[in-house]
Amino acid sequence: MKIYHFSGSRSESETFFTESLTDYIETSGLKIPASALREVGRGPYGKPYFTDPAMEGILFSRSHTKGHEIVCFSEKEIGADCENTDARPGIEHRYTNIAGRYFTDEEQTYIEGSVDRFFEVWTAKEAYMKYTGKGFAEGFRSFSVLDLPGVIIETGRVKGAPHVIYSVCTAGERQ
Repeated sequence: MKIYHFSGSRSESETFFTESLTDYIETSGLKIPASALREVGRGPYGKPYFTDPAMEGILFSRSHTKGHEIVCFSEKEIGADCENTDARPGIEHRYTNIAGRYFTDEEQTYIEGSVDRFFEVWTAKEAYMKYTGKGFAEGFRSFSVLDLPGVIIETGRVKGAPHVIYSVCTAGERQ
């Protein structure tokens, strides 16, 4: 798995995606023919995938937030989300109400008193829903990101942009 970060305008986003994909293919050692098409299709709930069979071994997820984007490539199912905490003025006064509506009781206890933990859980939930491919059809309260067997969620801050919190979800067991 590899995570790429971009800071800039949405108009430059596709160039960033193409360059990141090219780097991933080159550094991963995958044997993808230069003629392979990079066309993207969508699953029944909107999960993107490469339509060319030659690209079958590359799975990806991307997320945008005010002025930032992350894209992750992997050889196994993946989901990613990011949030620009600077773009959410006043959230410190509303996050407990939002959590009460969308988070499980266990998650609400975990975030108590911490806006940072709120964003950790929020991005992890969105990353997990992208990972499963079910999106919002899954329902935010139907699962807890604090206890997902067979799933690894990596949460962190973007290097050089500490106000951007991301989560990436992949299959696996915690070590």
